Amino acid sequence: MKLTAENIQFIDNYLKNSEVIYYDIRMEMLDHVATAVEQKMEAENLDFYDAFKSYMVTNKKGILKGNKEEGLYFKEPLKKFVLFSIQPIQILLAIGIFSIVYFFTQYFGINDFTKYIYVIIIATYFVFLILHYLLTWKKKFYYIDKNFSIIFLLYQLANPLHRIANEGFTSYVIFNSIVLFVFFAFLQFYYLEMKSFRQRNQFLFQ
Repeated sequence: MKLTAENIQFIDNYLKNSEVIYYDIRMEMLDHVATAVEQKMEAENLDFYDAFKSYMVTNKKGILKGNKEEGLYFKEPLKKFVLFSIQPIQILLAIGIFSIVYFFTQYFGINDFTKYIYVIIIATYFVFLILHYLLTWKKKFYYIDKNFSIIFLLYQLANPLHRIANEGFTSYVIFNSIVLFVFFAFLQFYYLEMKSFRQRNQFLFQ
């Protein structure tokens, strides 16, 4: 006994009202619930609403456990990002960025070049936010948000490091090189993760 489009929409609305806000998690739950309700309708000769109500009374708590974000939910993507950042090509990128920062810090001076760096980062970040919004098309994806949360974590770590950095030439070159490298490495990492996620879950973006 197959569910109708209206039945599927009913389940989706129920999950939305249960605060399952992440689209990818909700689609997994929707598939699970729909399959279970179909089986219950056939086995017990029930209509959709009776089968759905009976199933959710027993299983709602267990199903909605998958909607919780427990602990350090950025731990897994952060580990992947660190492994990505120590690849040989990223090491070459870091050396290149250090050389550029060293040259331009000498040319512009410490204070002016630091201002230029943060203007570039802020401008790029806003462009990145717009692209993120367009790619996800107004939907919240838990997997994607976990990866995107890395940038906020790195920003929180950079602030105190910037305050305690010495005002010498070498320390500023090293600090700004690290900031730029991490930022641009993350852009690459996020793009590749997003591309991989879309390929694995094309139906979510239709």
